Amino acid sequence: DISSVEALIDEQTAALVGIAGTTEFGQVDPIEELADIASEWGIHLHVDAAFGGFVLPFLDNGLKWDFSLPAVSSITIDPHKMGLATIPAGGLLFRNQDCMNALETETHYLTRAKQTSLTGTRSGASAAAAYAVMMHLGREGFREMVGYCMELTRHLVQGAREIGVEPLIEPVMNVVALQVPQPPKVRERLMDRDWHVSMTREPKRALRLILMTHMSHENIDLFLADLKEILADIN
Repeated sequence: DISSVEALIDEQTAALVGIAGTTEFGQVDPIEELADIASEWGIHLHVDAAFGGFVLPFLDNGLKWDFSLPAVSSITIDPHKMGLATIPAGGLLFRNQDCMNALETETHYLTRAKQTSLTGTRSGASAAAAYAVMMHLGREGFREMVGYCMELTRHLVQGAREIGVEPLIEPVMNVVALQVPQPPKVRERLMDRDWHVSMTREPKRALRLILMTHMSHENIDLFLADLKEILADIN
Protein backbone atom coordinates (compact mmCIF):
# COMPACT_ATOMS: atom_id res chain seq x y z
CA ASP A 1 0.00 0.00 0.00
CA ILE A 2 0.97 3.67 -0.27
CA SER A 3 2.10 3.86 3.37
CA SER A 4 4.65 1.12 2.70
CA VAL A 5 5.88 2.95 -0.40
CA GLU A 6 6.23 6.19 1.56
CA ALA A 7 8.11 4.33 4.29
CA LEU A 8 10.55 2.97 1.74
CA ILE A 9 11.06 6.43 0.28
CA ASP A 10 11.53 7.93 3.75
CA GLU A 11 14.27 5.37 4.36
CA GLN A 12 15.74 6.24 0.94
CA THR A 13 15.71 2.64 -0.19
CA ALA A 14 14.00 3.68 -3.42
CA ALA A 15 15.65 5.63 -6.22
CA LEU A 16 15.12 6.71 -9.81
CA VAL A 17 17.53 5.88 -12.61
CA GLY A 18 17.68 7.64 -15.97
CA ILE A 19 19.95 6.82 -18.89
CA ALA A 20 21.85 9.45 -20.84
CA GLY A 21 22.94 7.43 -23.84
CA THR A 22 21.15 4.08 -24.07
CA THR A 23 23.13 1.05 -25.19
CA GLU A 24 20.86 0.11 -28.08
CA PHE A 25 20.03 3.48 -29.63
CA GLY A 26 22.15 6.15 -27.96
CA GLN A 27 19.02 7.97 -26.79
CA VAL A 28 18.57 10.11 -23.70
CA ASP A 29 15.80 9.55 -21.17
CA PRO A 30 13.71 12.58 -20.09
CA ILE A 31 16.06 13.36 -17.21
CA GLU A 32 14.45 16.74 -16.45
CA GLU A 33 11.05 15.07 -15.94
CA LEU A 34 12.64 12.39 -13.77
CA ALA A 35 14.32 15.13 -11.77
CA ASP A 36 10.93 16.71 -11.09
CA ILE A 37 9.63 13.39 -9.76
CA ALA A 38 12.75 12.85 -7.64
CA SER A 39 12.39 16.34 -6.18
CA GLU A 40 8.72 15.80 -5.41
CA TRP A 41 9.38 12.57 -3.54
CA GLY A 42 12.77 13.54 -2.14
CA ILE A 43 14.56 10.48 -3.51
CA HIS A 44 17.91 9.80 -5.11
CA LEU A 45 18.18 10.28 -8.88
CA HIS A 46 21.05 8.45 -10.56
CA VAL A 47 21.97 9.14 -14.20
CA ASP A 48 23.66 6.37 -16.15
CA ALA A 49 25.82 8.33 -18.60
CA ALA A 50 28.38 5.56 -19.07
CA PHE A 51 28.43 6.22 -22.83
CA GLY A 52 26.94 9.69 -23.09
CA GLY A 53 29.01 11.30 -20.35
CA PHE A 54 31.84 12.10 -22.74
CA VAL A 55 29.53 13.02 -25.65
CA LEU A 56 26.60 15.08 -24.38
CA PRO A 57 28.66 17.86 -22.74
CA PHE A 58 30.11 18.67 -26.17
CA LEU A 59 26.82 18.77 -28.10
CA ASP A 60 24.75 21.92 -28.41
CA ASN A 61 21.39 20.17 -28.10
CA GLY A 62 20.06 21.87 -24.97
CA LEU A 63 19.55 18.59 -23.09
CA LYS A 64 19.83 18.81 -19.31
CA TRP A 65 20.93 15.56 -17.69
CA ASP A 66 23.75 16.33 -15.24
CA PHE A 67 24.36 18.13 -11.94
CA SER A 68 22.89 21.31 -13.42
CA LEU A 69 19.64 19.67 -12.31
CA PRO A 70 19.53 19.94 -8.48
CA ALA A 71 17.77 16.58 -8.13
CA VAL A 72 20.55 14.60 -9.83
CA SER A 73 22.46 12.91 -7.01
CA SER A 74 24.96 10.72 -8.86
CA ILE A 75 26.23 10.05 -12.37
CA THR A 76 28.03 7.12 -13.96
CA ILE A 77 30.56 8.07 -16.65
CA ASP A 78 32.93 5.56 -18.24
CA PRO A 79 36.21 7.00 -19.57
CA HIS A 80 36.90 3.68 -21.32
CA LYS A 81 34.04 4.35 -23.74
CA MET A 82 33.92 7.77 -25.40
CA GLY A 83 36.56 9.04 -23.01
CA LEU A 84 39.09 7.13 -25.16
CA ALA A 85 40.77 5.62 -22.08
CA THR A 86 41.89 2.05 -21.53
CA ILE A 87 39.72 -0.68 -20.00
CA PRO A 88 38.82 -0.80 -17.14
CA ALA A 89 38.27 2.88 -16.41
CA GLY A 90 34.87 3.65 -14.93
CA GLY A 91 33.69 6.74 -13.16
CA LEU A 92 31.09 7.30 -10.44
CA LEU A 93 30.38 10.94 -9.54
CA PHE A 94 28.42 12.13 -6.49
CA ARG A 95 26.90 15.51 -5.83
CA ASN A 96 27.93 15.50 -2.18
CA GLN A 97 30.05 13.66 0.33
CA ASP A 98 27.08 11.94 2.01
CA CYS A 99 26.81 9.40 -0.81
CA MET A 100 30.53 8.68 -0.60
CA ASN A 101 30.23 8.14 3.14
CA ALA A 102 27.63 5.43 2.50
CA LEU A 103 30.31 3.44 0.65
CA GLU A 104 32.84 3.53 3.46
CA THR A 105 34.31 0.25 4.61
CA GLU A 106 36.37 -0.53 7.70
CA THR A 107 40.08 -0.67 6.84
CA HIS A 108 41.91 -0.71 10.14
CA TYR A 109 44.86 -2.46 8.54
CA LEU A 110 45.54 0.66 6.42
CA THR A 111 46.64 4.14 7.47
CA ARG A 112 42.98 5.22 7.51
CA ALA A 113 40.24 3.56 9.55
CA LYS A 114 37.76 3.86 6.68
CA GLN A 115 38.07 4.28 2.93
CA THR A 116 35.63 4.61 0.03
CA SER A 117 37.55 3.07 -2.86
CA LEU A 118 35.55 0.87 -5.23
CA THR A 119 38.72 -0.73 -6.61
CA GLY A 120 40.32 -1.93 -3.40
CA THR A 121 43.96 -2.86 -3.93
CA ARG A 122 43.74 -3.29 -7.69
CA SER A 123 46.04 -1.29 -9.93
CA GLY A 124 45.30 2.40 -10.38
CA ALA A 125 46.95 2.41 -13.81
CA SER A 126 43.65 2.74 -15.69
CA ALA A 127 42.71 5.78 -13.61
CA ALA A 128 46.09 7.35 -14.36
CA ALA A 129 45.67 6.59 -18.07
CA ALA A 130 42.19 8.14 -18.11
CA TYR A 131 43.55 11.26 -16.40
CA ALA A 132 46.37 11.49 -18.95
CA VAL A 133 43.92 11.33 -21.88
CA MET A 134 41.68 14.00 -20.38
CA MET A 135 44.61 16.31 -19.71
CA HIS A 136 45.97 15.73 -23.21
CA LEU A 137 42.71 16.38 -25.08
CA GLY A 138 41.11 18.94 -22.82
CA ARG A 139 37.64 20.34 -23.44
CA GLU A 140 38.41 21.49 -26.97
CA GLY A 141 39.96 18.17 -27.89
CA PHE A 142 36.87 16.28 -26.78
CA ARG A 143 34.61 18.80 -28.52
CA GLU A 144 36.53 18.27 -31.77
CA MET A 145 36.39 14.50 -31.37
CA VAL A 146 32.66 14.45 -30.67
CA GLY A 147 32.03 16.86 -33.53
CA TYR A 148 33.81 14.54 -35.94
CA CYS A 149 31.88 11.51 -34.68
CA MET A 150 28.59 13.35 -35.17
CA GLU A 151 29.67 14.42 -38.67
CA LEU A 152 30.27 10.74 -39.47
CA THR A 153 26.87 9.91 -37.98
CA ARG A 154 25.09 12.42 -40.23
CA HIS A 155 27.03 11.16 -43.25
CA LEU A 156 25.97 7.57 -42.53
CA VAL A 157 22.30 8.44 -42.02
CA GLN A 158 22.17 10.56 -45.18
CA GLY A 159 23.91 7.90 -47.24
CA ALA A 160 21.67 5.17 -45.87
CA ARG A 161 18.58 7.13 -46.83
CA GLU A 162 19.93 7.48 -50.36
CA ILE A 163 19.89 3.69 -50.70
CA GLY A 164 16.44 3.39 -49.13
CA VAL A 165 17.45 2.54 -45.55
CA GLU A 166 15.98 4.55 -42.67
CA PRO A 167 17.22 4.80 -39.09
CA LEU A 168 14.95 3.08 -36.60
CA ILE A 169 15.07 6.29 -34.56
CA GLU A 170 16.75 9.62 -35.22
CA PRO A 171 20.23 9.57 -33.62
CA VAL A 172 20.92 11.84 -30.67
CA MET A 173 24.53 10.75 -30.34
CA ASN A 174 26.94 8.77 -32.51
CA VAL A 175 24.89 5.57 -32.35
CA VAL A 176 22.84 4.60 -35.41
CA ALA A 177 20.28 1.80 -35.74
CA LEU A 178 19.49 1.07 -39.41
CA GLN A 179 16.25 -0.69 -40.31
CA VAL A 180 16.92 -3.55 -42.70
CA PRO A 181 14.98 -6.69 -43.63
CA GLN A 182 16.29 -9.92 -42.09
CA PRO A 183 18.97 -8.27 -39.91
CA PRO A 184 20.72 -11.55 -38.94
CA LYS A 185 21.12 -12.50 -42.60
CA VAL A 186 22.29 -9.02 -43.59
CA ARG A 187 24.75 -9.01 -40.71
CA GLU A 188 26.12 -12.40 -41.77
CA ARG A 189 26.55 -11.23 -45.36
CA LEU A 190 28.31 -8.08 -44.15
CA MET A 191 30.70 -10.21 -42.08
CA ASP A 192 31.57 -12.12 -45.25
CA ARG A 193 32.83 -8.77 -46.54
CA ASP A 194 34.73 -8.04 -43.31
CA TRP A 195 32.17 -5.59 -41.90
CA HIS A 196 31.56 -6.48 -38.27
CA VAL A 197 28.39 -4.81 -36.98
CA SER A 198 26.02 -5.59 -34.14
CA MET A 199 22.23 -5.76 -34.04
CA THR A 200 19.69 -4.23 -31.71
CA ARG A 201 18.22 -6.76 -29.30
CA GLU A 202 14.82 -5.16 -28.76
CA PRO A 203 13.42 -4.83 -31.38
CA LYS A 204 15.55 -7.22 -33.41
CA ARG A 205 15.15 -5.47 -36.71
CA ALA A 206 18.07 -3.10 -37.01
CA LEU A 207 21.82 -3.02 -37.53
CA ARG A 208 23.58 -1.07 -34.77
CA LEU A 209 26.62 1.03 -35.56
CA ILE A 210 28.74 3.28 -33.32
CA LEU A 211 30.68 5.94 -35.20
CA MET A 212 34.05 6.66 -33.61
CA THR A 213 37.21 8.48 -34.60
CA HIS A 214 38.88 5.53 -36.34
CA MET A 215 36.17 5.64 -39.00
CA SER A 216 36.18 7.90 -42.07
CA HIS A 217 33.77 9.16 -44.70
CA GLU A 218 35.43 6.81 -47.20
CA ASN A 219 34.89 3.80 -44.90
CA ILE A 220 31.22 4.69 -44.56
CA ASP A 221 30.79 5.05 -48.34
CA LEU A 222 32.37 1.62 -48.86
CA PHE A 223 30.12 0.12 -46.19
CA LEU A 224 26.99 1.61 -47.74
CA ALA A 225 27.96 0.35 -51.19
CA ASP A 226 28.28 -3.19 -49.84
CA LEU A 227 25.06 -2.85 -47.85
CA LYS A 228 23.21 -1.71 -50.97
CA GLU A 229 24.42 -4.76 -52.93
CA ILE A 230 23.51 -7.14 -50.13
CA LEU A 231 20.01 -5.70 -49.72
CA ALA A 232 19.40 -5.85 -53.48
CA ASP A 233 20.45 -9.51 -53.52
CA ILE A 234 18.27 -10.39 -50.50
CA ASN A 235 15.22 -8.60 -51.86
